[in-house]
Order: sequence, then structure tokens, then C-alpha cells
Amino acid sequence: MRCFVTGASGQIGSGLVRRLAKDGHQVTALVLPDDLWADSAFAGIPVTRVIGDITEAATLPSARFDWVFHLAADQSFWRGHEAKQRAVNVDGTRHVLAWATASGATSVVHASSLTAVGLADRPEDVMDEDSAVQPASSRLMYAEHKRAGERLALAAAGQGLPVTIACPGTVLGPWDHGRHAEQLLRPLMRGPIRFAPAGGVNLVDVRDVADGLVQMAVTATPGRRYLLTGHNLSYAELSDLGAETLASGRPRVGLPSNALRVLAGLLERPGLWLGRKPPVTPDEVAVGSRYLYFSNARAVAELGFRVRPVQETLSDAVAWYRETGVWP
Repeated sequence: MRCFVTGASGQIGSGLVRRLAKDGHQVTALVLPDDLWADSAFAGIPVTRVIGDITEAATLPSARFDWVFHLAADQSFWRGHEAKQRAVNVDGTRHVLAWATASGATSVVHASSLTAVGLADRPEDVMDEDSAVQPASSRLMYAEHKRAGERLALAAAGQGLPVTIACPGTVLGPWDHGRHAEQLLRPLMRGPIRFAPAGGVNLVDVRDVADGLVQMAVTATPGRRYLLTGHNLSYAELSDLGAETLASGRPRVGLPSNALRVLAGLLERPGLWLGRKPPVTPDEVAVGSRYLYFSNARAVAELGFRVRPVQETLSDAVAWYRETGVWP
């Protein structure tokens, strides 16, 4: 298949490009003019690069493609980036969907976010594709922009575009060239840590997500949402697992969410006034203090989606950071 991937130099994108190339597909990656990670992300992979920007529809290629994977996104949780994020996550998605429709794509996979599905206050509230949006999630800037992107995708599906929506869990594993996922494990490199945030996260291997995206292109039902998720872990449990992998000790104290909310609120206004993102934002606290626990039952049943053990993911992530010189 002729495949087109936006956001291809990110961790998921890099994994997807590798999987598609391994399967013998012809892969074209959309790359920003100032992309810092493309060279390392595509090293040794037969991929054609096209310079462009989804916020500028005219830069999308004129060539036709069979499969389109729209992964590009602005993932900021700071309201100072709201205009930029809307341009990427909403307007950019509109451009890609219109372009895919005009180019006659036979399968389009649009990557959304678990925050668009919801955030829970209790660990027992495990959500799925049909869960009602929770109030905490409805107030998140990033989540609202990703929901807006989903609405555009569903509207396009209603007009006949064979588009499906993927919501991956929090990815770990190799190919984190931008060092985004590394932030979850980096504190453990300094030795035993005293604090772990309240709440929990759904952790999934980037290689499993890449497999799931390909499975979606092949078998997913247009107009449906699929959660490509893995293991539901509290941040304390994740810290314990990471500490075991790194032999660096375990957290001792939970971070008080209320105190973090107050701190983030106090830092927000000066940050907006100065145009500088503060160390912690209200939206980051809202996500970190709640539970992003999800079921992947639909993806398992309809796509044959599978996830590997979380310890394997953590071990391989650490090995990749060390092999590439990110960590000593």
C-alpha cells in the first residue's frame, strides 16, 4: 500500500513507519521544515520525506495514497499555547481529512487522545469507547481540541470517508527521540524519589500501538473509535516498576493534589502574562491527579489487538535510552 503519515517523527509515528516499511508498504512521511528528530527517527528506514505543515493545506502533497495515518498533534497542556494548538489539532485535522477525501484514500486512521474520552476520580471507573465525557475532561483545553478533531473525523465518515479514530494509551518503549515519554522515568535516574503523583495512567508499548494502527487500517469499522490501550497503573505502581527496572528505590509519599492545584493556579496568570509556560499547569495537575484507566476490549475483539507485559516495555525503554546515549 502507498501510505502517508503525519507526525511521523514522533515516537508513535516512528514506530508506525518502521512497521509499515517492514511489511513492504511504500511510506511517505510529512515532515515540518524545522523537524529536529526526522533524521534519527527515520535512520535506516526506506521512507520518502515530504516537507509540509498540516496547518497549511497547500503544503500537503498532490500524490495519491491508499492509507493515511494522521498522528500529528500539539500536545501542550498550557493555555498559553491555545491558538497554536487549535491551529494544529483542529484546523490541521480539517485540512488532512479534506485532503484525504479528495485524494481517494481507502483507509484513514485519525489519532486522538484518551483525555478526549475522559478522566476518572476513582480507579475503579474504567472507561471505554462509549463512556460519557467526565466534567474534569470537558474543561481540559487539549481534550476539547482532540474531541473537536474527532467530531470532524466522524463528520467526514458520515460523508463517506473511511476514517477510524485511534486513542492510544501513554506510550513507552524505544524511539522516543523527542524525549517526551522519558519524562515519566527520568526522575528515577537520580535515585530514590520521595513523591509520586496521585492518580493513574494507562501504559502501552509503542510497538503494540504501531501494530494496532496497522490493524485499524486493515479491519477497523469506519466511523468507530478504538482504544489502543494496555496496562492501568497508578503513578505509584509505575514508579515502583520503574524503580525495580533501574534499581533506584521506590517513592515514599503521595503528592497532595490540592496543593498542586493551588500552586498551578498561582503560576498560570504570570506565565500567560510573560508568555512562558510555568513548571506545572492546572491542566497538567487535572490529568495527573485523576485516573486514565481504560478497557481495550473492543480493539482486542475487533482488531486482534495484543499488548506485551509492562515490564518488557519498561526494560526495553531503558535499554533504548542507554543505547542511544540519552542516559548514561
